[in-house]
Amino acid sequence: MLQNLGVAATRATLFLAAAAFLCAPTHILAQERPWSVSPCELLKNPGMYTETLVSVPGVVLVGPEQFTAHGYDCADNYGVLPLEFGGNPSDPKDRFRLPMTRLEASTVPLKKDADYDTMQRLINSASASGQTKMLRATLIGRFFPGPAVGNKAGEVRHPNPRLVISEVELVSNRIEDPVDFSPLARTIVKPAKDCETIEIAVPSRDDEDRLQRLSREPSEGLDYLGDPTQVASRAIAAQEHIAADEVASQLRPGHLEVALKNYTWTTTDGLRTYEVTVNRPYWLLPSTYTGDTVIWAPKHIVRSVCSDRVTH
Repeated sequence: MLQNLGVAATRATLFLAAAAFLCAPTHILAQERPWSVSPCELLKNPGMYTETLVSVPGVVLVGPEQFTAHGYDCADNYGVLPLEFGGNPSDPKDRFRLPMTRLEASTVPLKKDADYDTMQRLINSASASGQTKMLRATLIGRFFPGPAVGNKAGEVRHPNPRLVISEVELVSNRIEDPVDFSPLARTIVKPAKDCETIEIAVPSRDDEDRLQRLSREPSEGLDYLGDPTQVASRAIAAQEHIAADEVASQLRPGHLEVALKNYTWTTTDGLRTYEVTVNRPYWLLPSTYTGDTVIWAPKHIVRSVCSDRVTH
């Protein structure tokens, strides 16, 4: 009899535990833990993280019309991750009137604590400068990949992904000069008639890392690495075996982006033209304590040779 009562009591306990579990969805939801994932991974496989709560460590670029997250160890080969803050709930009666992006963002609450206040201060400081700046933070939020778009080749893309921020963690206490996360361009402009385009090798990452470390020492005389014009001039001068000052006086600035600049230079006889792109590479961040001191380095160098007899 006592054994039967013990079995019944055990069954009753299990039943009550199951009932408590099933009746507490709010508590379970509150315990949802974010997946730790880089911005690059989110953009590479957006469908895997649809509406998922994620924790994204990395670098944030803030500036005029810019609020994006980037990975510490990867370029923006799959695009950039736009950011926005949550904490703006919508009225249920507006669910048929508001756009889907607004409705999605309205489901994300926002924790306003000391880290949030610090990030807001840094954003305001960057805005006041009128330039794109960089800060470091881990952002917790919900990822929305946006509508999928397919092409004739069967490729499916998500052109409008975004992370709606719910909480800010591990935010830096100051803004920094930005670095370049853009992918390496492999496209070479088609040369004119009787011309040949040649891609010239640029320093390896190991060489750039060595120069970054040496640039800390004033005795090394590497101050020129902080000037993109000088870096471009020296890269061309090394190919032409002339003084860098001769190149710098005739260097023509061209396209520029965040932490990336483009220059062209043509020899006096008009037979050779160089196009040089220099940047402040993201992979040098571990070699220095702040983005402010990341050096400029050649990213892409192309020489066009035009003559009756094309030579290398």
